[in-house]
Amino acid sequence: MERLILFIFTFSVFFVYSEAACSTDTGNGYYCRYKGRIILPGRSYERTTGPNCFKCTCSEDGTFLSCCDTSTIITSFPQDKCKVILVGCDEKAVSKFDESKPCPGPISAIKG
Repeated sequence: MERLILFIFTFSVFFVYSEAACSTDTGNGYYCRYKGRIILPGRSYERTTGPNCFKCTCSEDGTFLSCCDTSTIITSFPQDKCKVILVGCDEKAVSKFDESKPCPGPISAIKG
């Protein structure tokens, strides 16, 4: 029973984060639109420079748009030893005293 409860809890946490990282919208049957950008049916648009990297895909029939975050976001780290820097689309925890070294402590992150 404990394993079942642990599984349900873990699944629920991942489900919430995965849903938070994606959004949907409707297209008009001819194309999809994301913030003024037209995306043709069956095609994708990807933002690959941070922060806030994402990929949007228009369905084959142009009626559905799906956009998902593709960034890694640091959610917790030892603030007395580390700091967060942006590398491309992803946040990275590094030593506060030497950015060329990784953070010497426990780190939590969410991958979009």
